Amino acid sequence: MKASRLRNPYVAVMREGALSYGGSQSWSENAMIQKYGCGVAAGTDLLLYLSLYKESCASSLLGKMTEGSGILETEQYLECAKKMRHSYFPVIPYFGMPGWLLCAGINRYFQCAKIPLKASFGVLGRNIWNRISAMLAHDIPVILAVGPNFPIPWKRHKLALYEKNGKGQYLPAAEICAHFVTVTGMDEVYMKVSSWGREYYIDREEFVGYVRKYSSFLVSNVCYIRKR
Repeated sequence: MKASRLRNPYVAVMREGALSYGGSQSWSENAMIQKYGCGVAAGTDLLLYLSLYKESCASSLLGKMTEGSGILETEQYLECAKKMRHSYFPVIPYFGMPGWLLCAGINRYFQCAKIPLKASFGVLGRNIWNRISAMLAHDIPVILAVGPNFPIPWKRHKLALYEKNGKGQYLPAAEICAHFVTVTGMDEVYMKVSSWGREYYIDREEFVGYVRKYSSFLVSNVCYIRKR
């Protein structure tokens, strides 16, 4: 499988004098959103990107957020994310947002904005790389759920996130589970993802190993978006 990536610069927010790589729920003043709002950030980023770069997905529902350079100020982004949370991406207290609920919100937005796309949560495990590659080829960011441990969610097994240094080395930087990230590129070994407003990488084999050993493709999967 050849490398694939989005065609355009990913959503960027000017924060503390530097550009982010996507948005982050951690910027919210709401403690619950800080902890459980990764689905809100992923959904908001997806809709912003589509509105920025796909003519068929431009919508007044995002107001003036996608005018100009496409680079948002922090307050603009938080205002947009708050609007999206209230209208499309409800957060269940102390639980967050399951993948099916995130996709339901995306579909509700598509219907309101008359966008000819539809979203569903989950593809067959053997098809996941082809589906991610196809979405990227169509310039659609891919929301990936790194699900909880399953069927015993309170276990503490996690998946590594890596950062790439100036020498091209991938170094462990964080660990996640029960968390949404957004895939913006993929090669034979790694997925390039946005999380917490930063650029990270996920080892594809490690992801599959985590899902098969500690989680399940029922909860660790993608929001698959295609033409209606």
